[in-house]
Amino acid sequence: ILLQLTWEAIEDAGISPDTIAGDHVGVYVGASALDYANESLFDPNVATGHFMTGNTLSIISNRLSYIFDLKGPSFTVDTACSSSLVALHEAYRALNSGRIDCAIVAGVNVLASPFPFVGFAQATMLSPDGQCKAFDAGGNGYVRSEGGVALVIKRKDAPRWKGQRSHADIVAVDVNSDGRTVGMSLPSDVEQANLLDRVYKAHGIDPNQLAFVEA
Repeated sequence: ILLQLTWEAIEDAGISPDTIAGDHVGVYVGASALDYANESLFDPNVATGHFMTGNTLSIISNRLSYIFDLKGPSFTVDTACSSSLVALHEAYRALNSGRIDCAIVAGVNVLASPFPFVGFAQATMLSPDGQCKAFDAGGNGYVRSEGGVALVIKRKDAPRWKGQRSHADIVAVDVNSDGRTVGMSLPSDVEQANLLDRVYKAHGIDPNQLAFVEA
């Protein structure tokens, strides 16, 4: 999935893949689930020579670097639901530090096993009616989903490619941990607000000027 998405992202950026082969391009991927591998463990016959490289989180990012011959940092981030955002944060920091000029940031999730559904249901985390009602008093759980995304990002002062296209600028990225909350899987509204406040103040962003907030 990510190979296809990354190819499409590179094309959309106006880049020919052969022009970045061998370059110091970083690959940062957010991923958390190992559904396919977990299902396969019930049948030892599936453990072929490709099993380990096909069922580890690290290879998700490394396969992109291998196929496209990218020589920058390449790793997969697993911070559960925030994995893709943290991957973006790491890429952003690497770009700003001058360590790399360009990065591919991606995330992917596939729901291929019933066991996480059972476990999350037992933990009363899933919405029994299959609907997310964020910030609603009637909220009764969340809904698992699958999909993928790939972005090509680079510093503004980095050399431009012929035909390069840009859709947006990243003003700021930051992450935190909420520490000890009322439950290990539950967030803290206070600490999340503190994080936003820190980002806004550090970058001179007026919250009243935000067009929308997506959660």
